[in-house]
Amino acid sequence: MHKHIDFYVCATQAQSYLLKAHFEKYYGVTPCVYTIPVGSLPELKYPKDGRKPFSLITASRLASEKHIDWICKAVIQAKSKYPELCLDIYGVGAERTKLETIIRDNNASDYIHLMGQHDLSEVYQNYEAYIAGSTSEGFGLTLMEAVGGGLPIIGFDVRYGNPTFIRNGENGYLIDLPEEDKDRVEALRKGIVNLFKQDLEKCHSVSYEVAKDFLTCNVQEKWREAVC
Repeated sequence: MHKHIDFYVCATQAQSYLLKAHFEKYYGVTPCVYTIPVGSLPELKYPKDGRKPFSLITASRLASEKHIDWICKAVIQAKSKYPELCLDIYGVGAERTKLETIIRDNNASDYIHLMGQHDLSEVYQNYEAYIAGSTSEGFGLTLMEAVGGGLPIIGFDVRYGNPTFIRNGENGYLIDLPEEDKDRVEALRKGIVNLFKQDLEKCHSVSYEVAKDFLTCNVQEKWREAVC
């Protein structure tokens, strides 16, 4: 039915490239495809009282596919390198009991906290970095909100969210995804250790630069280009 479609809209540039490639491969046509985010940022958020040193945040449903257990284990292992390291986990879900067990069994309750569900619009910017354990993300609204608060991101190099918001080595790390779970935990641990070796102020600046493309005024302009 592509002959009857004026244009297509994808949420990320990677999805747009893939859609075009599939049309060209299977139909020999090049459709009109716009990349327009599924969310937007009303403004960039800056910390009022500074960022808490060595602080990580993650926010999502507490679901198995988010792999927050890997994040917890990586933080526990990285703690020996950075004694001030801490992690706050925002969200609710079925994995809470499992995460509570990991935290309790590793005596990590002083530095890994299950925060529950909150309005995070004034929260991200109080942390130094965001960490994600998901192995797939169609877009990643929390990733967008994180860069909107200037946070560098540690996450796996998987479609589609992380590559949209992470400039590898500049505002975080896109980590290769190993086969085994224990190796994935180790990869996240290395990402944490390496990130806190960086000039975090520079990382924050790059994240703010990335976030500008997702400001509401800029997303509105993308829609105008598509429909006008």
